[in-house]
Amino acid sequence: MRGLSLFSALFAMLSCTAVVAASDPDPIGTIYNGHVPADLYGSNYTYPWPVKLYKFYNQHQHLEMAFMDVPADRHYDKNKTAVLLHGGNFCSVTWSDTARQLSAKGYRVILPDDIGFCKSSKPQGYSYNVQQQAENINSLLTALGIDEVTVIGHSMGGMIAARYGLMYADTIKQLFLVDPLGLEDWVAKGVPYLPIDETYESQVVQNFTTLKAYEEASYFYNATWEPAYNTWVDMLANIYAGDYGLEYSYVMALVTDALLSQPIIYQLPLLKTNTYLMVGENDMTALGKAWSSSAVAATLGHYSVIGPAAAALIPNCTFHMFPGLGHAPFLQAPQEFYKVLFSWLD
Repeated sequence: MRGLSLFSALFAMLSCTAVVAASDPDPIGTIYNGHVPADLYGSNYTYPWPVKLYKFYNQHQHLEMAFMDVPADRHYDKNKTAVLLHGGNFCSVTWSDTARQLSAKGYRVILPDDIGFCKSSKPQGYSYNVQQQAENINSLLTALGIDEVTVIGHSMGGMIAARYGLMYADTIKQLFLVDPLGLEDWVAKGVPYLPIDETYESQVVQNFTTLKAYEEASYFYNATWEPAYNTWVDMLANIYAGDYGLEYSYVMALVTDALLSQPIIYQLPLLKTNTYLMVGENDMTALGKAWSSSAVAATLGHYSVIGPAAAALIPNCTFHMFPGLGHAPFLQAPQEFYKVLFSWLD
């Protein structure tokens, strides 16, 4: 009996070890440089540089994060690496022209598609909080051997960038926030809770017409819609219409729910990085505006007001507001955007 008890104890110890090992794998995944299909996880948009995959294990799932690694055109040193984080209705490829500009200045540029978006995995049972997305980006950079980086985030990517600045301040050379979401507390201002299933129903019917109407009203408010913007609407509409359309619609519902509960406005005073905030004067973007009362909706998304107020909260912050521009100044007036960006870099 004593031998059996010892065997049982040893077996229990080994089983416990196996459970721990299975639930806590190596947090750093692997980089796949091989062939990837043109239509990847529902995105068939053509990217200008080879798409690589970061394969890793997270939240009990095997995931693939698509990204582009753009080399510097001139002499590169490790102090000149930039990671560009896209918005919720954008993809990494939307940053392509900015990446070219940075590359010409000697920067290596990393362009990831966040988990759930574009050419990356779209897990359904996943917590899409901004801390998790920031951790995913840091895990990718670690796998690439990058230990110091300039972070540039737009819209939702700006929220993730700000959280990245709080979590990994020692690794950041400069932090750029471009019309980030979360500069106001939407729920505190009266945005009602919308169940995830209802948000999903509003997402699953999205198409080119509905997406363009939303972007025209929020991103390019009081501006002329340029034909060049259509390509970015097509990029998004094709994901909704593709093989992963239902999955993507549910991801967007989960993301919306996560972002609504995580405005960054309260954490901005804690940033210790050199931070640069730029917003478009005419930006009217706000989560929850579509299902809020007209009285509440009228109070939301005024970046001409919330931008300067947020900048005043951030230590070591430099602020710029683009007159007459909206939510995506790097698309609407790229030369104006680059003039400000490169005056601040380094």
